[in-house]
Amino acid sequence: MEATVLSKQKITANYDHIELTPEEIAAAIHKAKAEKSARLMTIEYNKRLFAPKVYETLNYGQLDKFIRKNHNVVDVTDLAAIEAFKAKKIDPFILDDQNKTAYEQLCQYFSGDEAFEFENEDFSLNKGIMLIGPVGCGKTSLMRMFGQNSFRPFKVIHCREIAADYSADGASVLKTYSKSQIGYAHQNFGKTSIGRCFDDLGTEEITNNFGNKVNVMQDILYRIYDDRAIGDFHVTTNLSGDEIEQAYGTRVRSRCREMFNPITFDPFAADRRK
Repeated sequence: MEATVLSKQKITANYDHIELTPEEIAAAIHKAKAEKSARLMTIEYNKRLFAPKVYETLNYGQLDKFIRKNHNVVDVTDLAAIEAFKAKKIDPFILDDQNKTAYEQLCQYFSGDEAFEFENEDFSLNKGIMLIGPVGCGKTSLMRMFGQNSFRPFKVIHCREIAADYSADGASVLKTYSKSQIGYAHQNFGKTSIGRCFDDLGTEEITNNFGNKVNVMQDILYRIYDDRAIGDFHVTTNLSGDEIEQAYGTRVRSRCREMFNPITFDPFAADRRK
C-alpha cells in the first residue's frame, strides 16, 4: 500500500545545489523573454485577426479626395494637373461649368452630408439619385465613380442588360433587380448589401419572354416603390419628366418624384465621348 501511494506522488528533482554562471543565467533569461514575447505577439495577432474591422465613414472632403485620387478627376482650371495626366497618356475626368454642380451634389449625397437637403426643397437623403443630362455628358462615368462610398454603395447596370436578362430568364429577373445585391465588405466600406444604379433609363425596349411582353423597368420601379426600398436605387437618364411619363406611365412619373432626387446637368452639356 505504501509503495502504491509513493508511486502516485509527483517527485521533482532538487537542483538547489547547482550553481549557474552569470552567462548561463543571462542566456536563460533571454530565452524566457523571447518565448514570452512570441506568446504575447500571438495573442495580439489573434485579437486583430478576429476583431471586427472598423471602416472609415467619409465626409464630403474625404469622399471628394477619394474620388479624385481613384478616378483621375481634375478641375478644368488645374492646367498643370491636366498636362501631367496627358504626359502619362491618361484621359482625366475634367470638372467644368457643365458638370461641377452635379459632381458637388453627388459628393454631398454620397457622404450623407445634411447640407444636401438644403440644395433643393425636394432633396432628401432618404431618396435615391436620378442623374439627368444629355447623351454623352458623363452621367454613367460619374455614377460609376461614386459607386464606392461609405454612405450608400451601389453597382451600375445598364437597363438594356436588364431587359436582355428578362428575355432570357423571365420573371425571376424582375424580382432580382428590385432588391439590393450582395456586396463585399472590403470593397464597400464594410457594407455587405449594396444598391443598384439603373443606367440609361428609357433606352431598353419592351421585352418578350415566351410570349409575355413586359415593360421591364416599369415593373421594377413599381416593385421598388411598393417594397419601400427607396434610397438603395439610383437612375441615370436623358429623358425629361414628360418622356418618362410617356414611356412608363403617369404613376411611375409620380413615384419617381418620391423615389429620387433629380440632379441635372447643364441641358447643353457637350458630348464628352471621343
